[in-house]
Amino acid sequence: MTKNITKQYDDFAEAFSANHGLGENSNNKNRSHFYSLLGDITLRPRAAVLDLACGDGLDANHYRENGFEVVGIDASKELIRIAKENYPGIDFRVGLAEKLPYQAECFDAVFSKYAIMTSKDIQPIFNEAHRVLKVGGYFAYLVTHPFRQYFEKKSVEADYFQQEIVTSNILNNSVSLREPSHTLNEFFSKDFLEKFDIVNYEEAFDPAAERVEGRTYPGYFIVVAKKR
Repeated sequence: MTKNITKQYDDFAEAFSANHGLGENSNNKNRSHFYSLLGDITLRPRAAVLDLACGDGLDANHYRENGFEVVGIDASKELIRIAKENYPGIDFRVGLAEKLPYQAECFDAVFSKYAIMTSKDIQPIFNEAHRVLKVGGYFAYLVTHPFRQYFEKKSVEADYFQQEIVTSNILNNSVSLREPSHTLNEFFSKDFLEKFDIVNYEEAFDPAAERVEGRTYPGYFIVVAKKR
């Protein structure tokens, strides 16, 4: 994740943490959707889980409450500060998804929500998730749907295949993000498919995101994959 992306999250950390669970335009729908798909994963009791780009720690705490040994990492110092204050019993640290400070094959699962797409090049993140997972471990992630990013370019001349920095207004316009656009092919590259078996894929509309021109389109998608 770039320095600019990190600074963004530092700047709006308080606003994000205060608003992501409030009202109809919140992350509650995508969060419950993500959790429901994790219910199909079979993990041993007290399995080691990495919350990749853990934000303010809400998800990591959910995983802990469900019996997992959880650690969390995020590029934002401010979000990690909030996470440590809210959930002092969890190991949170500042770090990059592209260069994880963990040994190979030390986690049973890696979970990530609305984070991977913030990097211009997502393949290094996939490589790192694969490296730290045990064989047969699960990698589940939720990201902004490329179709949504295409509409958020807000131009009749927009090129789906051209990577651009797009602005996403979320959480009832309380937070404004600038992130690089991606294509579906980047998320399902040959390299990814050689490293993981896809267990499940679902996409959905997201009320937490801006609805461009009143159109209905997928705001995010979720992948559950298993390391080969």
